[in-house]
Amino acid sequence: MADIDGAFVSVKLWSRRESRLWTINFFMGTCALYASRVALPICASVMAQEYGWNKTDSGTIMSCFFWGYTITQIIAGNVADKYGGEKILSPTTLSWALLTFLTPQLFDFAYWTDSPLFFLLLIRVATGIGQGFHLPSMASIVSRHLTAADKGRVFGICLAGSHFGSVVAGGFGSILLDWFGWRSLFQFVGILSIIWWAFFKWLSESSVRGIEKRGLTKAKNSEESLLPIENLKKKTDQGVPWKTLFSHPSFWAASVAQYCGANAYFTMFSWLPSYFSDNFPTAKGIIYNVVPYLAIVVTSLAAPFMASRLLSSGKSVTFTRRFMEGCSLTLTALCLLTVSFSGSFYWSLIVFTLAMASRGLHHGGVSVNPHDFAPNHTGAVFGIFNAFSAVTGFIGVYVAGWILQLSNNNWIYVFLITAVQLPVPSLRTLVFISPFERKQPQGFLDRAMLDLPYCTLSPIQ
Repeated sequence: MADIDGAFVSVKLWSRRESRLWTINFFMGTCALYASRVALPICASVMAQEYGWNKTDSGTIMSCFFWGYTITQIIAGNVADKYGGEKILSPTTLSWALLTFLTPQLFDFAYWTDSPLFFLLLIRVATGIGQGFHLPSMASIVSRHLTAADKGRVFGICLAGSHFGSVVAGGFGSILLDWFGWRSLFQFVGILSIIWWAFFKWLSESSVRGIEKRGLTKAKNSEESLLPIENLKKKTDQGVPWKTLFSHPSFWAASVAQYCGANAYFTMFSWLPSYFSDNFPTAKGIIYNVVPYLAIVVTSLAAPFMASRLLSSGKSVTFTRRFMEGCSLTLTALCLLTVSFSGSFYWSLIVFTLAMASRGLHHGGVSVNPHDFAPNHTGAVFGIFNAFSAVTGFIGVYVAGWILQLSNNNWIYVFLITAVQLPVPSLRTLVFISPFERKQPQGFLDRAMLDLPYCTLSPIQ
């Protein structure tokens, strides 16, 4: 075992106990990740008053995070697959955790310089680069340690931690914002992130030691115990056949759905606190910063189990992924289209809570498709796949701020423009279920793709 590349020391399947422990670990890590990410949107209105930002400035500062995040997605998955996600996550997590904790001091320093906006953008881009490694590395680790039947469910649960992180930041952040000011929220989230980094580092090191010990014991009895590891290493070393993947319509259909759905989510994620603050200034932040995210926590946790239930009932991967994603896109669009009729705080809260809840169904849809497309290269494919959603973070969020600036804070335009983008992938997803099902009952990809080693879909048990 010691002679095998370090990236593949831990390719053994997790036991049930290990699977639960790592699922909780990644749920907590993704929670900290998104708590860090949502801290600025929660504080944006207060920070804008202190630093003199207009809506375009706020949109630029919030969206520039995704400049670094998107660029990182392109390489993060490949790096995680090649060297091991465990090795990548430790230094990158520490980097964004420290940047989060030091954000107040760094922002104050920026305004002591002659080019404050440049330094603000630099800080946010650097934070985005650090966070960009998290999800592709997590996807790579989960893919290596679980069977095909478990990957989608576990990864979906891990992703649900993102929304719980928004609840944590929204709940505690609203209290900290009122009592101690916006700087305390960044320091609170930064400390949580550093604590998770220490826990992850301990867990990954102890896990590798345990697997190495078991592997060495088995190797004494049989040299064949190393063959699965060597075979997986050979498959990964072959590289991902990007040309074949990029030429397949299923990949692009899923990518378009990912892009449009993420655009709606990141627009709400970044701008909802400002929307409620502008339109309902007497409303309690702890309500509108928490309730919508509680709804998406529930549905995002339920969605993987709903998908597993459909699969176990005999539905194919194709039907399951497309049905869940189609419902998510359609319901989100309907909710955003009704925003113009919401004249009261509670009606607006209900509409956006339902919109966020609808988005949670995505975790049983295309969000877990990289595990279906390329089980042996999940990190690399997820990185490219997630880049489509990350692009909306800096385009959609910035455009929303630009629209608000031009329209004198007319929020209806923002949400209507966001909503009309959703029906196209939604209709495509729903309309093509039946004919695709008749041709390809086994999975999301066609027979030609299924014959390739890197994208063979294991049967769902």
